[in-house]
Amino acid sequence: MAAAHARGLQRDHGVETDLLTLDDLGEARGRYDLAIATWWQTVPALWQLDAVRRAALLQSFEQRFYDRDAPFERLSAECTLAMAVDFIGVAPWMRHVLTELREGARCWVVPPGIDKQCFTAARDVRREGPLRVLIEGQPSLPFKGVEDAVEAVRAMREPAQSTLVALDSAAADDIQVDRVLTGLNPDAMAALYRESDVLIKLSRVEGLGLAPVEAFHTGLPCVVTPFTGHEAYARHGENALVVGFDDPAGTSAALDLLATDRDLLAQLSAGAAETAASWPSSAESTRLLHEVVLELLAEAPPRADEALLVRMLALHTDLGRGRIHETASIEGALTVAQELVHELSLSREECREMLEETRAELVRIQGSRAYRLGRAAKQAGKALRRR
Repeated sequence: MAAAHARGLQRDHGVETDLLTLDDLGEARGRYDLAIATWWQTVPALWQLDAVRRAALLQSFEQRFYDRDAPFERLSAECTLAMAVDFIGVAPWMRHVLTELREGARCWVVPPGIDKQCFTAARDVRREGPLRVLIEGQPSLPFKGVEDAVEAVRAMREPAQSTLVALDSAAADDIQVDRVLTGLNPDAMAALYRESDVLIKLSRVEGLGLAPVEAFHTGLPCVVTPFTGHEAYARHGENALVVGFDDPAGTSAALDLLATDRDLLAQLSAGAAETAASWPSSAESTRLLHEVVLELLAEAPPRADEALLVRMLALHTDLGRGRIHETASIEGALTVAQELVHELSLSREECREMLEETRAELVRIQGSRAYRLGRAAKQAGKALRRR
């Protein structure tokens, strides 16, 4: 999306743009009127550039991508919300949440545009045959809900054909679907949408969730969970069926309904195409971004939210101390365990030596004259009793 905007700003609006990665910062050309970061890890790089103003493109609240195993990444991502930058979000909900987190924060909304020459509604709704279900999501990312979607399709009562489309094949080997497709370009994705009957996306975390919007442009309705961003386009009973989180049975029922009620499928397909007609194209989205940039530059520069930064710093410090204490506790427990293992090894060795000594003593006793005489007398006594 960033690359498309950069090309569109330069081509259609006469804006000189450079698209830099973190490795390209040394190739920056002079002073910039505005530098925009597109991911939390690139926000600090804004201060490595000679820029009059700085902004961050919010494609999601990225701290939500990290769980308890990555607390520092989660906090670092959240710290970017307190920096002295303006914000450009891809969905209205982001502006609402940001203003709740940071009073007075400025956030403009620029929804991502769709290439309407590529994603077109040239498709017919099939009236019979197995329901062709397209599952979109990366299996290696648990918050994408791919396993839930696969489970729901497999539990359907009606016949269905399942396709999983993902960025790459990581963690897709054991996915129980009819086929897995990865690395598709936009034209191939558009063709896949057109040959499917319904798209299913059961994400828990999204910024917007662009796949259903692309699908709508081909007339393909969707079954989705109420992830953040879905409200910008999904309308239950009009162009989609919205199902609950952690409800495979309800999701299966929704898919079975579409498999048996092709009139409803056609109605949702028409609603999808109608929604797509009002969605901005790539050029329209870039035009809106250009307007936002001009408005942003006309505003006074923002200030950092120092109170929020201090709270984040305190949390970082507490977590760091906790990790140090946890590491020390683990190392102490490991030392104790190693000592116990060493003691057990010594004890085992002592037992082995005692056993060998006992065996040697037994052999010595069995070889003595007294033992042989006693054994012979015992055998003779048994023979007399048998007589």
